[in-house]
Amino acid sequence: MMHVVAIVPAKNRVDSIAATVTALSQIPDVVEVLVVDDGSIDGTGEIAEKAGARIVSLNSNVGKGDAVLAGVAASGAPQSYLLVDADLGDSAVHAAELLRPLSDNAAEMVIGVFPKAGRSKGFGLLKRAATQILFDATGRKFAEPLSGQRAVDGSLMRSLNLAPRFGLEIGLTIDVDKAGGRIEEIAGDFSHLPTGRGPKGILHRAKQFRDVAQASASRLGWRGTLESMSRSLMRRTNT
Repeated sequence: MMHVVAIVPAKNRVDSIAATVTALSQIPDVVEVLVVDDGSIDGTGEIAEKAGARIVSLNSNVGKGDAVLAGVAASGAPQSYLLVDADLGDSAVHAAELLRPLSDNAAEMVIGVFPKAGRSKGFGLLKRAATQILFDATGRKFAEPLSGQRAVDGSLMRSLNLAPRFGLEIGLTIDVDKAGGRIEEIAGDFSHLPTGRGPKGILHRAKQFRDVAQASASRLGWRGTLESMSRSLMRRTNT
């Protein structure tokens, strides 16, 4: 049996946090669900605590990357981590499938792949850019370059400098690959609350685009990052 801490960064997710915590608590290897309340004003932390999570409360919103970093700092030294988005609800139980390759010593990081029905219905520009950046950085084409559902070896995770905000995932993939870690992707029956294509969704993706670009540039340089993004746009234009 593994010793796993699940870290859930959460901001204003009172609609889904209790179900997410309950689902993660059902995974046998998870010894603790740690919810990092990233400056919520809707009672997310209180609801998560009632559902059985330990809470790390941040006084102000610091963004996903630094919220996860706060969770790692508060976690002790578990064998492995599960990183799970707060809006998965009941489907968070499927994160158990991500732990198997770590348990079998077949990977140091496992990325959860959403079924088509469970993915956000965006425009695809950010995902294509992230896919191209990671291909240029690692030589691999990832199905879900920005998935927040990840199982990561504990000692490796604690050795990394996590990228801030929404740059967390692309930074993790580049850093784990650079460290020689083996990365797998596994399909899981995950679902989450879609961001959509309205003004709120467009603003959210603009922030993601900024953070992904900055995380990439801090590792690969701005020239390489912009060249990767340009290639992703050109391939879209030519299809």
